[in-house]
Amino acid sequence: MERVCALSSDTLDSVVELALQLLECPQDLARKSAAIFFAAAFVFKAVLDLFDARDGMQKLLDILYGCASGRSGGNSGGLGSSHINQGNDQSPAEALTASEKQVAYHSCVALRQYFRAHLLQLVDSIRPSKSIRSIARNTSSARAGYKPFDISNEAMDAVFRQIQRDRKLGPALVRARWPVVDKFVASNGHMTMLELCKVKDTSMCTKMHFFVLQGWLLT
Repeated sequence: MERVCALSSDTLDSVVELALQLLECPQDLARKSAAIFFAAAFVFKAVLDLFDARDGMQKLLDILYGCASGRSGGNSGGLGSSHINQGNDQSPAEALTASEKQVAYHSCVALRQYFRAHLLQLVDSIRPSKSIRSIARNTSSARAGYKPFDISNEAMDAVFRQIQRDRKLGPALVRARWPVVDKFVASNGHMTMLELCKVKDTSMCTKMHFFVLQGWLLT
């Protein structure tokens, strides 16, 4: 993927556009594959920027809206939380097929990686110049768009520790605007995630709860 990002901007643009089209495909396998792709590709700023430029987060949320409302297929047309389960007596756990649960699971993983990448960029934008170098190298602004940055569990733990210990960085982060989270909440994404926590699949439910709890911590 690093080699792809290093190619012409038109080539990378085409790759991201194709993956976004697959997110809206009615076939579960195509949407699942696209979500897996983005979960792996969000470590590249070039991909993240193109994804945002095409309103990619809303496309991921549309998949989850459809799952939360218990319907099969792809785009739900941006349903809000008030529409979830209306006209449908079945819970999402009962209405979703195994394939649809996999689509929802990998879409949640992609969203987690998406927010992690944006968190690193936000922290980097407000980070004091004297910050610890070992943490700073995880951020994206100092890297070219085709160089991956670290959004692993260990890297995120290190960022959170610095936020807690740095008397300037912590308050600055609280005051900072985080547009992607504002959009997520405005789109009722948090309500959709809570609805999906009802899914009676152990591995998926665990990931849903993890994502939701992480979301509350970050906001």
